Amino acid sequence: MSVLSYKEFMEEARIRLEKLSAEELRSLILNWASEEHPSNRQEFLNKIIPLKQKKAALINEKMLMDRIDAFAKRVDDGEYCDGWGWDDAIYEERDWGDESWVEEMDEFFLQARSLLLQGKYKLAEEMYRKLFEILEMGREPGHLPGDPDFTSMLNVDLNEQVSLFLRSVYLNTDSEERPVLLYEEMNDCWEKYGQIKFKNIMDALDSLLPDIDAFFIKWIEFLKDQITTFASELLREAVVLKGGIPAISEFARQNAQRYPKAYLDWIAALEKEGDMDTVIQAAREGMSKVPRDFTVRAEIADAISRIGEKQNDNNLKLEGYRESFYSSPSIKCLLDLFVTSIECSCFEEIREEVERRVMELRGKDRIPVNDYNSREQNTYYLSESVMINALLLGGRYEKVFEMSKDNGPLGWSSGNNPKPVFTTSMMVLLSKEGIHSKILYKQWEDAIGYVEYGMRGEYIEKYRKVMAFIIKKYIKLDQEQEDFYLKWCQDEVGQRVDAIVSNQHRGSYHKAAGLLVAMAEVLANREEKQEGMDFIERYRNKYPKHNAFKSEVTQALQASGLFNGRVPEKTRLRR
Repeated sequence: MSVLSYKEFMEEARIRLEKLSAEELRSLILNWASEEHPSNRQEFLNKIIPLKQKKAALINEKMLMDRIDAFAKRVDDGEYCDGWGWDDAIYEERDWGDESWVEEMDEFFLQARSLLLQGKYKLAEEMYRKLFEILEMGREPGHLPGDPDFTSMLNVDLNEQVSLFLRSVYLNTDSEERPVLLYEEMNDCWEKYGQIKFKNIMDALDSLLPDIDAFFIKWIEFLKDQITTFASELLREAVVLKGGIPAISEFARQNAQRYPKAYLDWIAALEKEGDMDTVIQAAREGMSKVPRDFTVRAEIADAISRIGEKQNDNNLKLEGYRESFYSSPSIKCLLDLFVTSIECSCFEEIREEVERRVMELRGKDRIPVNDYNSREQNTYYLSESVMINALLLGGRYEKVFEMSKDNGPLGWSSGNNPKPVFTTSMMVLLSKEGIHSKILYKQWEDAIGYVEYGMRGEYIEKYRKVMAFIIKKYIKLDQEQEDFYLKWCQDEVGQRVDAIVSNQHRGSYHKAAGLLVAMAEVLANREEKQEGMDFIERYRNKYPKHNAFKSEVTQALQASGLFNGRVPEKTRLRR
């Protein structure tokens, strides 16, 4: 759940208060008072002093700034720190000491905000600058004890405090200088504390910023001359804030090549309105105007596939996935595209498109066109992993087999290595859907999980679904071919076990054992159960002193259930 901005909070509070009678309001406050902790009762009473009396009791400003200076000196002198050491709770070293600095910092931030509410803009800005200087001391050891991410210890919303500081900068700056100075300050805050938007500044209080319309005109013109990604984000936001959907739609049309993300902003605004037909129209227009090699175009296409998913419309899903894969090929998009094409009975057509795109990208420069300053024109390059799996999932297993020959028995956790996913896929194929496949499928799923970051759950299932379709319809091995690939898989498994165990990669013994038992399951599914057991025994006997490895094999056998969890008699006697 997102945190309400101050403006949203106050607007909602006013709406609710307007609905209450004086008696209802009195009862509500008394109920809150009855629930207050005894230690907080005086503080609660201080909150219900009439505003006129509060104004008369404002804190002495010089005394406040002196207190901040004294606080800064204590932090700078390291008075809050007792030492540096390991913390078992976070598995990291950190400063230890008096963490009461957090309460002091929180209180100062709230007082700075109070100054801003009172219209004391210059004093508020000065106070905020001092507080952020103190926070910056926490980047070096010996100043702010506690969590290494010192900003996470604050109880105040740091993003809101940054927004209030930037609001004070806006209010204290001459209108002609505002765009330049505000951009510099926002960029500095963005680098230190995370992305900040101008709307955050507007919503930090519930009063309008003065001269906002005139500012937006100058702000937009200024941002157009900047070439950073940050400036692009602010520019597109300013267009929306100034003119809404009509403005961002016109801006997108006029700047499809320089600011293609404007189409994403337009689509996002339309989605909030709930007008899905117009979203589809805008996305199609964006796909026609933004260069096809721009990765942003894939995000535009995703809007169509999202709607297709919500409406269970395979044609929309296919349209979106098709264009998304073309502009930014990924394994997940490939799987979505192939699964949908199977459901639409057009797999062969889509497979040919995918292969053409893969071959086209393979022939290009492997380095993508990426502009660090303005990433909206970034283009994609073909990763080895996408190429491997596009071919394998398209049924071109012979090509992937040739690619696998150049890779060794280690390095199976790399998505760019075709050997793990090809070997385990062939083992699944050779198993002929046999019942002894528990460990085999686990090994296969592990290999699938390596092909791209985040390959979990539903995408592993999609991979299995596409591969099952391919095996059934497109991969027909004769007996000679089956014998060849069966021997090849056994050799590869054996070489991987040797590489792991002989080099004592103890952290990977379970991988070697799992693969060994998976191969035995393949043989059992081919009615060669004894050969499978002999295959396991060959490597047990080969490494008689590697008890940790043998223990992993035993566990894998028990998990498999292939031999009823029993270790063969001769093995038990040997142990």
